[in-house]
Formats: sequence, C-alpha cells, structure tokens
Amino acid sequence: MKKRVVFLVSLLLIVALIVGCSSSSKNDSAQDHYGGVTGEGVAPAEKPSGEADLQEGGNTNSGWSTEASEQLGDKTNELVSQMGSKIIKSGYLAMETLDFEETTSEIIRKVQQVGGFISSSNIQGWSRADLKNKPMRQAHYKVRIPSQKFEQFITDAGELGNVTRNESWGEDVSSQYFDTEARLKSLTIQEERLLTILSKAEELTDIIELERELSSIRYEIENLTGTLRKYDNLVAYSTLELDVREVEEIKEIEEDPVTLWEKIVSIFQKSIESAGEIAEGMLLFLIGAIPFLLLLGIVLLILLGILRLVRMVRKTTPTEKRKASILQKEQILDEDKKE
Repeated sequence: MKKRVVFLVSLLLIVALIVGCSSSSKNDSAQDHYGGVTGEGVAPAEKPSGEADLQEGGNTNSGWSTEASEQLGDKTNELVSQMGSKIIKSGYLAMETLDFEETTSEIIRKVQQVGGFISSSNIQGWSRADLKNKPMRQAHYKVRIPSQKFEQFITDAGELGNVTRNESWGEDVSSQYFDTEARLKSLTIQEERLLTILSKAEELTDIIELERELSSIRYEIENLTGTLRKYDNLVAYSTLELDVREVEEIKEIEEDPVTLWEKIVSIFQKSIESAGEIAEGMLLFLIGAIPFLLLLGIVLLILLGILRLVRMVRKTTPTEKRKASILQKEQILDEDKKE
C-alpha cells in the first residue's frame, strides 16, 4: 500500500514537472520568435537614435521598446492571418422556368462542372392520369459546391431562370475550430506522456489505471478529430439549396376598346375569329366522322343489294295469285273446247 502511494505521488510530481518544462519551453520559443529572447532573459531591442535608456524601476517590461512591441503585434496578426478564418457558407436559391427539363439538366451539369456534388434531390411531376390537366412540376436540390466557387455558381445558376429568392449567409467557426484543435494537441501530448509513464510502470493496478486513462483520452481524441473533419468538410464545400418551379408563359391582357372605331374593329375581329373557329370545328367534325360515314355507306350498299336480290326473286318465283289465275285461264280454255 505504501509503495502504491509513493508511486502515485511520484507520478504526479513527474507529470507536473513535465508540464512546467513544456510550458516554459513554449514561452521561451515564442519569445525567441517574436522578441529575440535569450535563455537568460529578455534581450533589449534596438533603440532609435537619440532615445535614452530606460531607468531602473521606470517600466516593468524593461528591455522592450515601443517599436519592439509594435513588431510583436504585427507578427501576431500576421500569424492569425496565415491561419485563416474558418467560415461555413450556405445559401438558398428559388427560381421559375418555362423549360423544366432543360433547366434541371443544366443545373446538374454546372454542379459537376465546378467539382461539386448533389447531396439530395426531389423532383415532383405528373402521372399519366394527370396528362390532361398537366400540373406544373417542381424540383428541390441540395448541392455541395467548393467554397471558392460558391458565389460564382449562384450567379451562373440564377441565369437559368427567373430568380424569385436569393439568400446566402456564412457562419464563422474559427474560434470553435482552433479551440478544438488546441484541445486535440493537448490531449495528444497527454497521451504521449501517459504512454511514457506506462512503459515504466510495474504494478498491475497502476498499469490498469493508466490504460483506463489512456482509453478515455483516446476516445476524446477521436471525437475531436471527427469534429475537426466535419468542420473541414463544411468549410471546404458550401451548401446550397435550390428550388426550381415550372411556370407557363403569361400572355398580355388586351385592353378594352374605347372609341367607336376600336369597338367596330374589335367586334369584326371577334366575328372572324368565331367564324374561323366554327369552320375549324366543322372540318374537324367531318374528318373525325369519315370512318363512321364509310361504315354507314357500306351498310347501305349491303341493304340495297339485299333489296335488289329480293325483287329479282319475286320476279322469277310465281306467286299463289298468279298460279290461281293461270288455273282459271286453263279451265276457261277447257270449257271452250268442250263446247
């Protein structure tokens, strides 16, 4: 039990010593980078000509000049600018089109052309039962576009139809990203230190405790790594949602005639249009009735043929009356002969 307590105390002292050394080494390296700091102290910056040396106790940051402080601020800003901002861009675009197939095909082509991809799509059309009414179709796309080509893609896509709504916005996640990155680096350092301590551990209970701590740290590292990957993906590829709706061309509304001459011209044009519509309807009716007229003509021809055949049969076949009259005539002839 005493050995275990001594080992844990030693372990805590080693970890504290390593953390202190690493933090001091980081501070020293940062000071060397920005202000020319040596290992023993702060080196004074070059003084402008004519500037007196700072007196002892006059400034807590003795050895640093105003010019050196400005240079430090400039270098810090330059470092931040080099790291860059992490902005997630998004947008929404709604448009109307007269040629639905052409517009949707062109959208897909432009997405592939800029190196993006379609995350999801939904197209609503009409079934065969709706062919008579032919309702308007609409499509919804969710596309991912490279961030450097996002604004230009919105401009190009807007030329494919009549844009009714155009929105775009951005979310700055720089602080969340760099905080997550810093936490990840810190956890990675802790993992390396625990691995070093684990390689020197001898007691089974200590090994189990260290491995448990390593497992927890590695789980957090995986979560933070996944978060950074998600941020990188959202920053690299912007998200745009598109709604495309099919519409019909709007016809100009004719103004009502005002003067007498305009009314005469208008009524005459309407009469001509009505006569043309009637003639067109009659022509279409006749064309549509041709098959029925042909069938009716064939039936009439058959009936006429049957009637003619019946008449011919009647002429060639003697009837009962004709037979009776012939018998009477024969009897009369016989009587005459007997007399």
